[in-house]
Amino acid sequence: MLAASPTLADDGAARAAVETAGARFEIDPYGPQAVRDEAAPPFERLLSGAVALLPDHGLLSLVGDDRVRFLHSMTTNDIERQPPSQARWHGLCTPKGRLLGTMLAWRDATAIWLLLPRPQAEPIRRRLSMYVLRAKVKVEDRSDATAVLGLCGDPAGETLAALGLPVPAAYEVAAAPLQADAQASATVIGLAPITDGQANHVAPLRRWLLVVPADSLPALWLRLSGALQPVGSAVWRWTDVRSGVARIVPATVERFVPQMINFDAIGGVSFDKGCYPGQEIVARSHYLGKVKRRVCLARLDGAEPPPGTEVFADAAEPVGVVVLAAPAPGGGTDVLFETQAAAVAREGALLRVGDRPLRIEPLPYALAADN
Repeated sequence: MLAASPTLADDGAARAAVETAGARFEIDPYGPQAVRDEAAPPFERLLSGAVALLPDHGLLSLVGDDRVRFLHSMTTNDIERQPPSQARWHGLCTPKGRLLGTMLAWRDATAIWLLLPRPQAEPIRRRLSMYVLRAKVKVEDRSDATAVLGLCGDPAGETLAALGLPVPAAYEVAAAPLQADAQASATVIGLAPITDGQANHVAPLRRWLLVVPADSLPALWLRLSGALQPVGSAVWRWTDVRSGVARIVPATVERFVPQMINFDAIGGVSFDKGCYPGQEIVARSHYLGKVKRRVCLARLDGAEPPPGTEVFADAAEPVGVVVLAAPAPGGGTDVLFETQAAAVAREGALLRVGDRPLRIEPLPYALAADN
């Protein structure tokens, strides 16, 4: 387990949810974790259906008549043209274009919802609230009132359907009442499927996020864990690593402009919307071809390095930093790390964390060629 980060101001709700799921509560640099003593299951078991409680995920809501216009003026993506049936990545930047947070956003008839790393929920709420001024919008932290679960494998889709819930495609979002509580609604978000990078595993692993009221978790967990293999939240983080989608956590706040973590490649930046904090810097990097740093995917022997760990090449000066890492099902660790693009492209280059070499693997999406 990674070294602990400072505890949350009040971790009671996250702790109770983890105990409901029969896991052990711990806190690491990514936030609260649901820890299971079993080793990371093989990829084949995930394909057979798995479920994870994700206490390291937080949720903000924006309510009020001006919520769409307000968020449109704040983040890297275009919420005004984002259909209610879709979830998209958004970033919140400083005026210098450095990311304070990354979030998956969707909207319904009553609110805009922002799913983000739980340690960043309250800082991002405060930051957004600073800009509200006279706008008719209220930003609330709904993390304690909500449970977030990750489901993967085709049987997980079948389980959702058996519970009367939608099974959306990647980055589509749909809501439906819970069977056990018609007054409560569940939101299901499709995520990009992944592979484990092994040639003998060609089937992609389908993934969904399930967002429900915290009070609904006990009954729902009984149903889900009876049909699917319970896994720890670090296993789900591994699927995020394989998807190539980075997170901003306390150790990496203000270290990157969006393109450095490939946010443009995953649809997290709109280059034809109006102004937002940092927009000029982000746009200039795009239009002048000045993106010289990118996130790469790699495998590493041994335990996972925490976010913020430096990456080195031949010289003594660091060339990058770990952004997201998790134990891999086959042993070792899979890592997303940000680095100089030239350091990866250099023939014979050996990148390392400490004395451990990073074995570069292809990302699941294409990057634009930068001049």
